[in-house]
Amino acid sequence: MKRLAGSLLVITLILFSIPALALNQPPVNLGFTNFLDGASPGPGWYLTEYFQFYNADDLEGDNGQTLDDDLDLDLFVNLNQIIYQSDITFLGGNPGLDIIVPLVDVDVDSDVPGLTANDGGFGDILVGPFIQWGPHMLLDRPYFHRFEFQVVAPTGKYSDSYGLNPGANVWQINPYYAFTYFLTPKLTTSLRFHYLWTEENDDHPSPFDVQAGQAIHFNYAMAYAVTDFLRLGVAGYYLKQLEEDEFDGDNIDDTEEEVFAIGPGLVWHITKDLTFMGAVNFETEVENRPDGIRSTLRLIWKFW
Repeated sequence: MKRLAGSLLVITLILFSIPALALNQPPVNLGFTNFLDGASPGPGWYLTEYFQFYNADDLEGDNGQTLDDDLDLDLFVNLNQIIYQSDITFLGGNPGLDIIVPLVDVDVDSDVPGLTANDGGFGDILVGPFIQWGPHMLLDRPYFHRFEFQVVAPTGKYSDSYGLNPGANVWQINPYYAFTYFLTPKLTTSLRFHYLWTEENDDHPSPFDVQAGQAIHFNYAMAYAVTDFLRLGVAGYYLKQLEEDEFDGDNIDDTEEEVFAIGPGLVWHITKDLTFMGAVNFETEVENRPDGIRSTLRLIWKFW
């Protein structure tokens, strides 16, 4: 009986190796958007291409302790986004629709049992109706803002044989409010604040149904126009899980994820209809997540 109990304990620890580290939050907007985020050049059709590269060599636990200092995680994400902003006036702003189709490639080498990657493929498709406002005047300075009700469908590649997948296998509700405020004619500050809810994953790599706790996350940026075409600044993001993860309806202690990041960035207005943005973010204050560096390139084209 003692041997049986010991064997069951070992099996349980292995099965819980991934859930105990959390890692159950789905992929969200960490650093994809930053500078001038709440602003819009006006009604029309936009194509936005994002390229994000993430590398992590540490896996942090619930108190920030390193659980795997030999981790080698490489993630590449390409977001293909179509935005339509109408010229109709509704609630004082212009309504529109946002659609994003991700392509994801992930590779991981880890000492943690079960932390394996399901290679590359399509991620989960995002659809979000929105209303864009501005410019309004706030303290005699221009203020742009937008609300979007994002819904993410579980359309991405997923298998319960892997700890990391291009898709999350859950429906997500991830609305946000974003603004850009011109502190001076050359100095701007921007913020995008998200709330995140995810449904229960009944096809989790562990033998349990798992639901990630509700979370908030935001992207922030500040930039200064050094020329008419170039802005330089700092940008980053923060994610904080507010509730513990649930396994078959029971809360699991110390599974909340957290991360803060900051780094340099720039905005280059190539033409009036074509803009390039880039940023490099260095993560810190990490709990229950990999700890790494995230680099993002973004190209925005107003094509009609």
